[in-house]
Amino acid sequence: MAKPSSSNTIFEERKGFMVSPFGDTKPALRKAYFLKPTATSMEEPELPSDSISPLPPQTLQRNNCPLKVSSMSWVLPHQDWITWVSRMQSKHQSAWKKSGIDKAILNSTYHIKKSIDLIIGLSEKWCTNTNTFVFPWGEATITLEDVIILGGYSVLGSPVSCSVENREWEVIEEKLMDARMNVVRSRAKKACQRAWMKKFSNGGSEIEHEAFLALWLSRTVFQNSSHAIRKEVFPIAICLARGIPIALAPAVLASIYRDLSQLKRAIVAGNKESRLELFSPFQLVQLWAWERFPILQPKPDVLNFGDPRSARWDRAEIPKVENVRLTLDSAAESFLWRPYAKSLKNWSFPEFYRENEELVLADPGFDIHLESFIRCLRASKILGLDYMENYSPHRVAMQFGMDQDLPGRVNLDKTREIAWMNYKKPTIDTKLYIPSRLFESDVTTRYLKWWEQMVLGQNKKVSGSAQQQRSAKRSKPDLQASIGEQTNIDHDVPPGFRPKNNMNESRISAKKDKPAAVEMFTGNNQKSFGNEVIANGELHGQSQSNFTSNVHDGTDRNMEPPSQSAQNISGGEATMGAAGRATDQMGVGQENTAAGNMTSNRVNINGNTGEVNGYKLDIAELENWITLLERKVAKLKAARRLGAEV
Repeated sequence: MAKPSSSNTIFEERKGFMVSPFGDTKPALRKAYFLKPTATSMEEPELPSDSISPLPPQTLQRNNCPLKVSSMSWVLPHQDWITWVSRMQSKHQSAWKKSGIDKAILNSTYHIKKSIDLIIGLSEKWCTNTNTFVFPWGEATITLEDVIILGGYSVLGSPVSCSVENREWEVIEEKLMDARMNVVRSRAKKACQRAWMKKFSNGGSEIEHEAFLALWLSRTVFQNSSHAIRKEVFPIAICLARGIPIALAPAVLASIYRDLSQLKRAIVAGNKESRLELFSPFQLVQLWAWERFPILQPKPDVLNFGDPRSARWDRAEIPKVENVRLTLDSAAESFLWRPYAKSLKNWSFPEFYRENEELVLADPGFDIHLESFIRCLRASKILGLDYMENYSPHRVAMQFGMDQDLPGRVNLDKTREIAWMNYKKPTIDTKLYIPSRLFESDVTTRYLKWWEQMVLGQNKKVSGSAQQQRSAKRSKPDLQASIGEQTNIDHDVPPGFRPKNNMNESRISAKKDKPAAVEMFTGNNQKSFGNEVIANGELHGQSQSNFTSNVHDGTDRNMEPPSQSAQNISGGEATMGAAGRATDQMGVGQENTAAGNMTSNRVNINGNTGEVNGYKLDIAELENWITLLERKVAKLKAARRLGAEV
């Protein structure tokens, strides 16, 4: 049997040198699964340039909202709508489940309070050419999986550009058009949503179900500037009322990508854009952040059995965050790559989440859950009513439990028809890899090198003086720079990794948030000499890590120790120094002990083994210990909050 074309497959299975996402192991050779396409060279991946270029100076001020948004789609439910939903659910829930909208409709009854600071803070991190958030610690984005779980929308079914298929449906569409025209001719003077609900919510109309769905689509899914009933949604409503699935998830996600790009461009332009209207369901952006950044979460409600996941945020109070920008930048250790893999009381995991990793033989008869998972993993063009956006899950593979390699470029289709055909085509992979829900992904060593040289290196070039105004979570002396020059690059820490070195940083933008005691102890005590680093504050006697990557179901992926040559990446060592690992792996009690046993002896790191022979901790290092302790406390609080939900 002929092998499938490599350009049309989703997965790539191969051995490679992998690095732990916690930065606490040496590179290990093992079999890994990557999302395609992967790049063939470090020059190939598209760089997230506009997300790391300097923002206007006024946007760098603490707690400063850089612009005013004249209109943002943020629909709050009123009692009449909740009552109508309840009545229609009792009559049509079976059709809603068949069409995959039952949870999405219930989500429209929840009151999600808006945090404009969080929305703006996230938008500052948005990259318009990759459709991803680019943080100092890594790349992440809202994916189709998020829209399925948080929004309740389906990735399967007909496109949103569907049309009526027979005369019976045409008659229903004509009745809807007549009703819309009658509302326009009324005192409302437009297809007012309130007047539409008043017309149909009392029952008695033969097209009540279609009218209800038309309002739901116009109100929460495809809102426009007039906040009116959109005639473009009538064919969609007719299909959904008959239990015919429509792929609403890609349309919703495409609209979010579009509006995040508009908002980012407005932020970069400063206040030059006097009017900015955003019509995508931005509640999903905020829910995405709440799920993945525990430190930003309000106190969630306890779910009732069968509730959509979004119900836990119904009427949740917005937490007070002193500096959203700084919080996002410093979330490397607490960010949840797979929040839906964690146990949650009265919530069922998606069917494509498995306790043990599996290789499933490809079958045209995949159930809808696995088919949905495939749609989430494939790089594609996603379609809205009148727009298209690039979807690049291979750039954020760790969000799906996959290992991350250099993301390749994607030549996506320019016409809607071809784009839709490629979006819905079945996979031709001979096997479908499903990771364990608790597997902790790794990245390749070349990805680490690319991130530090091409991405963070570009950040250094474009930032200029603005770089000094930003808060940096980690920094390390540039081995190629002259002594005393500082960068915001940690040359051994890839995106999403724990920092292994002590964090000596200026934190100019965050100084106001520091205790007075911390302000007294600032400085940089690291120096570079050739390819060896003399670093203060490292610990003595850390043992070497073994070469296993544990799947939390009890299985291990076999690994082989890397060759000596393979360890020499980034012009230095691929080996994660044992000293750095000790810093991150200490408990709170150990931190206090280490902080209390400061000496004046120099640390010499052996360039071959990474072993530590001694240590020195100047008084300036106290800031680093305090910072580490603060992060540990934040992590414990987040864990306690999550544990209370189970």
